[in-house]
Amino acid sequence: MKKVLVPLADGCEELEAVAITDILTRAGATVVTAGLQAGPIKASRGMTLVPDTTLAQVQDDLFDLIVLPGGLPGATHLAEDPRLHAMLQSQDLHNRTLAAICAAPQALAIAGLLTNRTLTCYPGALDAFDCQWTNTGAALEIDRNLITGRGPGVALEFALELVNQLYGPEKRAQVADELAG
Repeated sequence: MKKVLVPLADGCEELEAVAITDILTRAGATVVTAGLQAGPIKASRGMTLVPDTTLAQVQDDLFDLIVLPGGLPGATHLAEDPRLHAMLQSQDLHNRTLAAICAAPQALAIAGLLTNRTLTCYPGALDAFDCQWTNTGAALEIDRNLITGRGPGVALEFALELVNQLYGPEKRAQVADELAG
């Protein structure tokens, strides 16, 4: 069974966080949501999310995938967390999959993981960051072990691509068919 970490911060985009968690769980992954601090998370549109645990409690665990939901100021909070930087750097060093949607690639930029990478993100989300990347503006982008999505409008497709990367096209099709009814 694949193990996935979804870090959650106050101000995260709830559509992205919930779609990612739901779709990966439907595929059979063990999804761990971890708050940057203990307690409920107040998402960007006011929804309250209750993480399974805290980042401090899982920072030494190994994950097949770490996926960052966007939203503001949630993506900023993720980008400012040095524990998360270390986890992302280790994930990349060991060629395990990383994913980020919307403004969440900011955390990857601060962790030094976007140099010479091709990605997509919410328009303008990386304008203030000085690293050499190619932002295609596409709905989804895959560059080696990095999967990125443009924003909340592609959250389901992004989550289905994560299933594809973890389990393959047959599982992706199965989950997509189940969603369609």
